[in-house]
Amino acid sequence: TRYGHFPLPRPLGLMLGQPFASSVSADPVPSWGCGRSAHSPGSSDRTMRYRPASGQPTQYRLMLPQHADGKTPLPLVLSFHGWAGNLSERPVLLAHGRQHGYIVAAPTGFADDLWPSWNGGGSTRSPGRLGATCLDPTGSLFDPPGTKGYCYASCGTCDDACWWTTCEDSVAQAAALLDELLGDVCVDASRVFATGVSNGAIFLYELASDPRTAGRFAGYAPVVGSPHAGFNAPPLHPPAAFFGVWGELDTTVPPAAANASDGVAVDTSYAGGWRYTAARAVTARWAEANGCRPEPQPLGQPHSWGGRGCVGYQFCAGGSEVVECVWGGGGHDAPPWAEDALLHFMRPRASDAPLARTCPGRFSALAKAPPRRTRVAP
Repeated sequence: TRYGHFPLPRPLGLMLGQPFASSVSADPVPSWGCGRSAHSPGSSDRTMRYRPASGQPTQYRLMLPQHADGKTPLPLVLSFHGWAGNLSERPVLLAHGRQHGYIVAAPTGFADDLWPSWNGGGSTRSPGRLGATCLDPTGSLFDPPGTKGYCYASCGTCDDACWWTTCEDSVAQAAALLDELLGDVCVDASRVFATGVSNGAIFLYELASDPRTAGRFAGYAPVVGSPHAGFNAPPLHPPAAFFGVWGELDTTVPPAAANASDGVAVDTSYAGGWRYTAARAVTARWAEANGCRPEPQPLGQPHSWGGRGCVGYQFCAGGSEVVECVWGGGGHDAPPWAEDALLHFMRPRASDAPLARTCPGRFSALAKAPPRRTRVAP
């Protein structure tokens, strides 16, 4: 069956090596929740206040460091699970945030009548600019043949059998969660990062290109996830830091193009597999948007993890970073060196406060009044 299209990976930890709070920029941007925190230190599961028109409730797991006092702005990491995952998928990340002084929020995506997922990166928009996003758009390989397979209830009628996630507005969910956290806990709004694995990683590209969330994150760290073929959109508000990790032997979201001329990677884990953007095409698009030099260069220590090392684009605008890592022998999973890699990615740099730089008035207002929340229909 295609249930295993996105096997649940082992948890990915952001092992920063030193207290994360110590790497905050000299001028943090306190959210309006500073001084009025509604949460206590430790882990808790919460039901989001936001609900779509369907009324589906969703939860998130919030981890506040033990030293969180509700007055000191702390960095925030939003973690998005893989397909059929949930808020429990990455306990290592939450435990590390508790120990090293940063906030982690891990939401569960909308499940509809199937499994929790995230809508983005072309998961519910096939056919796209480059045609169908899978090799079996008619559903001939399903039982019975012609079935739309993973057509979620929120999608109504799917245009072809390539659709495989909820059609609820996952960006609106993420934006509402971020607003909720900015109001309920003391966050440094200039140090908000997004990471995800598999379907959660694919969703990051939607966050970076949607005007409701683009520019609200200091950086994006997708693991084994690429946008579908035809949906390789650049970040809407560059420069935007990017650190992507792919597994060399991943057959679900392969890093390499099946045909070098079109930059499309093909899922071979299933006969009717999906079509994705190759890793190099992804990073080249981000590098172009960030004003980097076009040719990536091999990176030495501490970037030479995984046997094959990583490549990076140089001289990007605003001190931003675009890095592509394809780990030797890796599959559809997080590599064992992910902790050290993300340590380097999340270090301080000149572009750490994109929001304060591009929307200074917005962040001064966060300290005074709650954000206005409007629902955008999917």
